[in-house]
Amino acid sequence: MAVIELKPHLLSYLETTPGFEDDNGDYHEGSSSWSKPLECHAVPAGAANEITFADGKTSHYSYVVRRLEPNCHEFQIGEDVKLIIDGMERKFQVKGFHRYQLQSKLWL
Repeated sequence: MAVIELKPHLLSYLETTPGFEDDNGDYHEGSSSWSKPLECHAVPAGAANEITFADGKTSHYSYVVRRLEPNCHEFQIGEDVKLIIDGMERKFQVKGFHRYQLQSKLWL
């Protein structure tokens, strides 16, 4: 008997640390690395679908990512993310994000 896995995919976002100037006036470059993967359920949109936001702007998306924890990272439009499905990594930019009461939803 097979068990259905509700969160079979992983999602990481790019965390960046800005550069800074120390007390001596020397500049130190910032760094970037991928976050710890978040469990999720990603569904391909089939054909590129379009989403309309509250401000009237529209955007085409390829994936809808569901079942993110409601208190997950606050994703910003244009933010770089990495979606891992069946061991294959694909990079996207966030097209939209919405936080619901029991889960969060992301459009890529």
